[in-house]
Amino acid sequence: MPLKQLGSFLNSKVGFLAICVVIMALILAGRAIMKKFIGKEYLGQASLLLSLGLISAMLFALTIWFPVRGEVSAAVVPRLWIAGIFACLIYLFVLIVNKTEKPDQAKGDIALTVKFMAATAAYIVLMVLVGYFIASIMFLFVAMAMLSYRRRIVTVSIGVGWMVFSYLVFYKLLYVPLPQGLLINALFG
Repeated sequence: MPLKQLGSFLNSKVGFLAICVVIMALILAGRAIMKKFIGKEYLGQASLLLSLGLISAMLFALTIWFPVRGEVSAAVVPRLWIAGIFACLIYLFVLIVNKTEKPDQAKGDIALTVKFMAATAAYIVLMVLVGYFIASIMFLFVAMAMLSYRRRIVTVSIGVGWMVFSYLVFYKLLYVPLPQGLLINALFG
């Protein structure tokens, strides 16, 4: 199958389903292998790292079909982020293999995870409505509050710092078109 046809297939609903099935199969096979080598006490953390690694690898592969305009490909920034994710995953996996990381908890509270998933979904909706900058700063404030971080000056500094960094690096330097938002476009054109 030529590369362009493969990209079209992966961009379809059936292709997405195929990607999900392959990732799930690799996660299950990886869990079985990891259980033998690292033990049950680290299986949850190792499975999460494997899942993030496989999803990152899939996203990296999808950047092959990103457009190239001028000298810079649209895949540059996502590939840099994915390389950073891989570096972090390798570091954490080495900690698990060396057993210097804390073992998995016997049981945990899933409520915070569900709250973060809801906050992330709201962030995506807000980004469409009010744009990247406003939605991102709101998400950072909410996420830090959910993590019980109460130092307001630090929270505001991180939020404003991220917005300035995003604006300068992504918007001005790399010319990445960030979502403007329906409300902002309606108000300011």
